[in-house]
Amino acid sequence: MRDELDEIRRRGGELVLIGNGAAHFAAAFREDLQLASDVPLLVDPERRAYRAAGLRRGRVEMLSPRLPLHALRALRQGFRQSSIAGDPWQLGGVFVITPGGALAYRYVSAEAGDHPPVTELLAAIEERPALSEAQDAPRWQRLLGRGLSRLVDPTVALSFDRTGFRIHSLAFRPGDLEVDLSGRRCLVTGANSGIGFESALALADLGAEVVLLCRSRERGEEAAEQIRTRTANRRVFVEPLDVANLADVREVGARLASDRVDVLIHNAGVLPAERVVTDDGLEQTWATHVAGPHLLTRLLRPALERSPDARVIWVSSGGMYTRRLRLDDVSWKRRRPYDGVVAYAETKRAQVVLAELWAERLRSQRIAVNAMHPGWADTPSVRSSIPGFYRMTRHILRTPAEGADTIVWLAAADAARAHSGRFFFDREPRGTHWLPGTRETDAERRALWKRVEADARRGARA
Repeated sequence: MRDELDEIRRRGGELVLIGNGAAHFAAAFREDLQLASDVPLLVDPERRAYRAAGLRRGRVEMLSPRLPLHALRALRQGFRQSSIAGDPWQLGGVFVITPGGALAYRYVSAEAGDHPPVTELLAAIEERPALSEAQDAPRWQRLLGRGLSRLVDPTVALSFDRTGFRIHSLAFRPGDLEVDLSGRRCLVTGANSGIGFESALALADLGAEVVLLCRSRERGEEAAEQIRTRTANRRVFVEPLDVANLADVREVGARLASDRVDVLIHNAGVLPAERVVTDDGLEQTWATHVAGPHLLTRLLRPALERSPDARVIWVSSGGMYTRRLRLDDVSWKRRRPYDGVVAYAETKRAQVVLAELWAERLRSQRIAVNAMHPGWADTPSVRSSIPGFYRMTRHILRTPAEGADTIVWLAAADAARAHSGRFFFDREPRGTHWLPGTRETDAERRALWKRVEADARRGARA
């Protein structure tokens, strides 16, 4: 556009640039690109224009196969990537606005370095055609992603790792997350780090009010301030909550239920090395993954029912595929020595079944309830709780943002609204039983509901 400035002006247009950085970045940008002094270069550190224009943060888009071509084109034109300042995930866009304020042309970048043809811009300035939109991911790319997925998914390792995410993401529709969540209220448990933090960050970036439910207020406030700074969304709050403590869940749940809840994400997780019993007499893993989230959902049901598009998301684990629903010894008191990894997988299986049971009960209220698993992601809990697994897989683990992608999609995308009672992985519904002997009976499903309802009554006032 810089090189076509004279032609832009000849056609009656004017070039105006808006950046999200500080004023000194704008000055350096003008110097680096040798922009004329009469080209307005504005700064918007609070990202108001960015949000109003519907621009996006490119977590998945950074993996586009077209990205190397954009980088090569920039190198040929003399531009080399230096150190990154600010948020590297933010993508840009180009707009043509008529003198009357009408939007004649809109192009939202699909990945870094993606720009519209200058000929389209010049035509839009002169002819002012009907609004033109950027194209979705090409059909060949989606077909390629689906074809490669059929090859890697049976291997598990190449599906759950970063390779699997990059292959599956070829079939994603970038437009699914071109949404404005302003006015929606999202609650995320375990949101101060890892996948929970990335989920909260993405939802705040889409304009939602986000409440971080964290055991530590201090760590929660640190995370909230990071999110506010990176998204310029000030509607990010912290509510201290230990989801394994049922009294705590009752107190916080009653307070949160006073206002509408649009999205509830059960993400908090633990993987203790030794058996720990909570004040309610529950094994800690069961309390954190099953009993506490069930009670919280129960308490927030009226708040969810006030939403026109409420969604509940249970963050499970691919490890659940290895276990069946087991209710005879959820407290690990009998016969078997405590195994934290097995306890984790069994409770993650229970989460998937419980999500299905909640979906059945909330279907008439049109509240969508789904479970998902994030694949193998590099999170603080993986590093500390299963260090052997981390050492073997650290070079192939997904980023926390990649692990959170399906959570965000289920929480925000219009395309996810039609689903309830399903188990998702990389934006696609998946089967819940791979191994023989892991399928629960109807009686066991009813027993699970009876068990969590009994847990919900523990310690409650008569």
